[in-house]
Amino acid sequence: MQKEELSNLICTLTINGFHLGKVERLTPDNVIVNCHKYDKLGGRVNYSILLSEDKAESASCDSLWRMESNGENSKAILINDYFASARFDSYTKARFFDTLGGMVNTGLILIPNLSEILNQLGHNVLPLGLIGKPDDLHELYVKECLQFIMASPVRRYGIDRAFQKLPDGVVLGKERILIPIDSKAYSNGYSISADDIKRFAFYCTDFRQRYSHDYGPVYSFLVITGTLSDSGESISNRSNELYNECNVKLNCIESKVLGLMVEALKNEPHLKSALNWKNIFLKPTIELKQFEIELDRIRKDKIL
Repeated sequence: MQKEELSNLICTLTINGFHLGKVERLTPDNVIVNCHKYDKLGGRVNYSILLSEDKAESASCDSLWRMESNGENSKAILINDYFASARFDSYTKARFFDTLGGMVNTGLILIPNLSEILNQLGHNVLPLGLIGKPDDLHELYVKECLQFIMASPVRRYGIDRAFQKLPDGVVLGKERILIPIDSKAYSNGYSISADDIKRFAFYCTDFRQRYSHDYGPVYSFLVITGTLSDSGESISNRSNELYNECNVKLNCIESKVLGLMVEALKNEPHLKSALNWKNIFLKPTIELKQFEIELDRIRKDKIL
């Protein structure tokens, strides 16, 4: 079994709201992914998904069947291109991935004055014509913007945070890196506290334990907010604190800057694939200037 197939499965499950549990490699061609998902009322639904390359039913299917039938309260699913089993729901790889789907783009990045709308939402102000809570809308817009400019799936946890300690979302980077994100909508600006750093460190450690083996390391923790109240030196110190806690650095970006990045790419979307985000994430505070330098590098090199 190709490692990329397992990574694609984990990525697809994560984007669609599943929480990864134990991953069991039964044989080189058979892996069971145990995961769960919460329904809208908070009920937990457990799943055991067997990704198999076998040509016929084998002991791996027996292992999957025991998980469903032995009182473990786990819905069993088989993914296999060669056979279907009458004992549990069976899917080919193509049908399974088509059923769940991939990234969903709502088109928010195309709206006029995106950077100004993000700026208002980041300051906990509801823009004229929008309905909802500014902090919830800020999360949604941030998710769509990051998904567009980083050309990577982004999972927003939303209601799931009521049942688990989770950040606002996570970027599943195309270079096999994880970037947990926190969206902050504060009217008078956001200042990072020592308690925030401890919370961010918990998220990073949790993600590393659950996902890094199959999807890559936690590269950075990203905070998006209307105004950063702390000085550049203070943010740098907080980044060092986070690194000392969990070996992950902190990056911060103001909401308007994120919107301006999207606006800069809307007319040249082909440049996204050549962006080196490690250059943009060099400093704890991400600025538009560094992003523009990276775009100029791509244009001058005539990579695309």
